[in-house]
Amino acid sequence: MESKLKIPQEMLMNIDFINTVNGGMSEPAIQLERGSDGFEVVVKVPGIEVEDLQLEVVSGKKNSTNLKLYHLLPIFSQESMPEEEQWKTIRFINTFVIPEGVDVENISARYDDTLRHLVLHLPYGNEKGDYRRKVDISRW
Repeated sequence: MESKLKIPQEMLMNIDFINTVNGGMSEPAIQLERGSDGFEVVVKVPGIEVEDLQLEVVSGKKNSTNLKLYHLLPIFSQESMPEEEQWKTIRFINTFVIPEGVDVENISARYDDTLRHLVLHLPYGNEKGDYRRKVDISRW
């Protein structure tokens, strides 16, 4: 028996976003693969636009390096308020421990609009020491 109820795709996406903002969370799907030239991490984050994603490489105190994926979530949003004056909070999507032997200076990220997922490339190298940088996410 076929359902006669047709729900527009935009409405389903808005329901997911509203659920996320009001306390529910969409869990990211994360897949890690080891290749011949480095690691590849594929992240699918439903309900979050690529423009809102932030990615940073942070070297920790205990000689570990992390890759932090997060987005800024507005606390109070009013149309009359300019965006730079809105209060925002950080919602961490995931923190990845970068394995030893990864060249942190050449970590890259790209977003696939067709498959709607983020691909992180962590090339092999032998980088050491304190380090922090923001990784730009390119679209393709």
